[in-house]
Amino acid sequence: MVEITVAASVLVIGALGMVTSVAASLRLVDANRESMVAHQAARGLAEQMQNLTFAQVFATYNANAADDPGGAGRAPGATFDVGGLRVPTAHGGGVAAATRVGAIEFPTLASGVLSESVVDARLGMPRDLNGDGVITNGAMPGSYLLLPVRIRLRWQGAGGTHTMTVETLLVNR
Repeated sequence: MVEITVAASVLVIGALGMVTSVAASLRLVDANRESMVAHQAARGLAEQMQNLTFAQVFATYNANAADDPGGAGRAPGATFDVGGLRVPTAHGGGVAAATRVGAIEFPTLASGVLSESVVDARLGMPRDLNGDGVITNGAMPGSYLLLPVRIRLRWQGAGGTHTMTVETLLVNR
């Protein structure tokens, strides 16, 4: 009788372990799918930026709606949604919920003006962006040849809130 009880206990523990493993692998599949969707969205956005004329990139994707090509408020702007990803909800600690999944950042001053003198090591800044050999303090004069861009995605998904950050350097062709 003791042997039957021990054998049944071993079988139950084994079955529970298998069920737990299957459930964990299903969550991992969802998390991998979400990460793939986020990566494709960031890559696609960077490709869209590169396909614009270089003079339009900053005006199209910055936070200032007043300088949008085609008129105020007509460009995508600095935030975006991604199909298949949910905006994270607010959580403790006073952190407010975002209104969209993605955000686009450029090396700008507090005034929103693109600048070569911004310090941001992840974007390789400060850096000469217009090829004149000088890192200009303040607003960057003239047209630029390089444009560092950060694309951030933050979403509520399988297992909690996830983030992905892509930093790239657009080159004027």
